[in-house]
Amino acid sequence: MTGSARPAQALPGATDVWIVDLGAEAAALLAAHEARPLLTEAERVRAERIVDARLRERWIAAHTALHLVLADRVGRAIRFDVPGATAKPRVAGWNGDFSLTHTGELVLIAVRDEGRLGVDAEVRRPVHISAERRGLIEIAGGAMLPDVTLPEDDPGLRFLAAWTRLEAIGKLRGTGIGALLEQLGIVARGPGSDAVAERARRLVGDPIQPVGLSSIDLEHFDAVAALATSPPAGAPRLRTLFGEAGLLGG
Repeated sequence: MTGSARPAQALPGATDVWIVDLGAEAAALLAAHEARPLLTEAERVRAERIVDARLRERWIAAHTALHLVLADRVGRAIRFDVPGATAKPRVAGWNGDFSLTHTGELVLIAVRDEGRLGVDAEVRRPVHISAERRGLIEIAGGAMLPDVTLPEDDPGLRFLAAWTRLEAIGKLRGTGIGALLEQLGIVARGPGSDAVAERARRLVGDPIQPVGLSSIDLEHFDAVAALATSPPAGAPRLRTLFGEAGLLGG
């Protein structure tokens, strides 16, 4: 796993994407949690509700990593404001934004000081969905980011790559993917493939609320990921928690 170090002070709009490999790093994160618990009371209660011990440990490790990343960016321990039951969590007293995705042993945490963002990742896994809806999701995902083609020779990752693009936008908007699927016409007797593609292109190219969309290369995972950002935003900088260029050092 590779990553590049960011400058001491992030530029406005700059996005860091932290890559966490729970297969290699969960034990160290759990040790950090035991030494200095960072999770909020609400997070601790949620963790206790996870019956499976391994899943509970992975959840605690992922959210410990989130706190470490946010504390590094904000400069203090953090707590969350949640305006409503379906609203996107916010860090109290900070105008920046963050997004976390956890799939298998992979965690991605995206952070920026200005603007909004959403990140999503999917490890290879079977997906049970109708052929028609699968095709429409792939059409929408391809139209949203035409410069980065979906994997042509890998049907499994092709669908998941398209899905991450839609999911990242849903997280950016704070509405979730369901509302986006309806807007694009993918559910509820949609208007057809050509209309879905055109709606997807208009959504990311909206002159009032454009969406910057990029694919994240995950060299050491059998996975795909996408990042959605509000402008202005340059290419994301990949970071790691551990190692010489990481947050926690070597």
